[in-house]
Amino acid sequence: MAEAILNETLLSYIHRRNQINTKITQYQNSKTLAAAETSDLAAWKTAKYQALRTECKNIFSVSYKDSTYNYVDYTEIPEYREEVEYIDCYYEAEVEDMTAWETQLENQITTLSVELQEINAFMDSYKTMLSDNIKNDYNYSEGL
Repeated sequence: MAEAILNETLLSYIHRRNQINTKITQYQNSKTLAAAETSDLAAWKTAKYQALRTECKNIFSVSYKDSTYNYVDYTEIPEYREEVEYIDCYYEAEVEDMTAWETQLENQITTLSVELQEINAFMDSYKTMLSDNIKNDYNYSEGL
């Protein structure tokens, strides 16, 4: 009977270990996704800057260059500065969110890894107890 209980306990630990490994894999995949999204965000920022430069260069050459405004180039146009500030703020907020998400994922992975180590230690001890009980039962039956 003791062997059956130890074996059942061992199987429950194996089941939990498999669940943890699955969750760790999911969190690691999410971290990869977060890194890809951060890269996409950087590409978005670069594309926005490029589009803004092109648009403001055209506006400057048509509207501001020969007018009464004293702008030296398109970077001095108030709309350009406002749009750059918006892009920068949006990018920083999104990167901050991504960083927080990655940190949360890393914390989850760490927590699960610690639980996995504990489960492996418990499993080793239960395997030893199961083996000892089986040996003792075998030795006891030989002695009869």
